[in-house]
Amino acid sequence: MPLNFVPTSVVKGAKRVFTVPITNATAFDANIAALKSEENPLGAAAYQTSGQTVDGVFVSKEVYKATIAYLNSLGKVEGSIVLTAPTRQAYDAIIASLLENDTLTGLFGENMIVDHDAAKDSWSVRVRVHDPTGENYQLDFNRKELKISSYEADAILAKVEEWADTITTLN
Repeated sequence: MPLNFVPTSVVKGAKRVFTVPITNATAFDANIAALKSEENPLGAAAYQTSGQTVDGVFVSKEVYKATIAYLNSLGKVEGSIVLTAPTRQAYDAIIASLLENDTLTGLFGENMIVDHDAAKDSWSVRVRVHDPTGENYQLDFNRKELKISSYEADAILAKVEEWADTITTLN
């Protein structure tokens, strides 16, 4: 007779879709920085694992994407470069480098116009949070929504929701 799996916990997830997408990179970054600040709005606690101290809040993944288009004199796209960067600093530096690279622009043709429509870029940051109750959960930020995942206690969702209610860009 085969053994059956017995549920040991109920892991939950939820998301908040913003009424207006975040268009300002500084505001986006400020949301993440607020979580990691000394004010510690979610009451996260550092913890020990394998003899190492782990911060109560840390960024576990970042992805920033952008497209640089090369337009002819009629405004038609003749080519583009899609970039994926691992950090905000790399994203900003790569975009600046591509926009200023006349040699590269010339390879797409004569009299090309370089265009970066930042409104079409995507930013994604995953933050891991350790609650004082011992639960670890994740917050996934992008320009359009905030997701919380891997939590069990409804009090954690309530705490995140209460914090998000105070942040203009997350409403």
